[in-house]
Amino acid sequence: MKHELRRAVMGVLVHNDKVLIGSSPRDGGYKFPQGGLEPNEHYLDGIKRELKEELGLELDQSAILDHFDETVGYDYPDEDRYIFKRQELHVVLIQYHPTMKLEPQDDEFDELLWINPNELHKFPTYFRAQAYQRALELCKLY
Repeated sequence: MKHELRRAVMGVLVHNDKVLIGSSPRDGGYKFPQGGLEPNEHYLDGIKRELKEELGLELDQSAILDHFDETVGYDYPDEDRYIFKRQELHVVLIQYHPTMKLEPQDDEFDELLWINPNELHKFPTYFRAQAYQRALELCKLY
């Protein structure tokens, strides 16, 4: 039985007018760093935890440029590997600095790319595409 909704957070890291996406070995698509929130976890605490878990990045509060209470969401495909029906993500805009360490952890990403926000549609984001488009709009990047 699938759970209805996953509360989550995503980070839009920006540097030199580009955003960071990564190739996910789990589904072959590209995605922003993101992940589920723990029960009662605020999304700003969640993004710090997720960036540490996924990229080995210790996020300093001063790097957070903006965050949004409005969520972006998508429905998961009806496949056994997804245990939720839908995911709703808070978006956090983060200024990347070259001194920050980005080192993919576990099996989250097998490639990281800095792209122009208007090029996101060229990468397979699958069922996440509309939510990602809205996230870039919230961040005033598209």
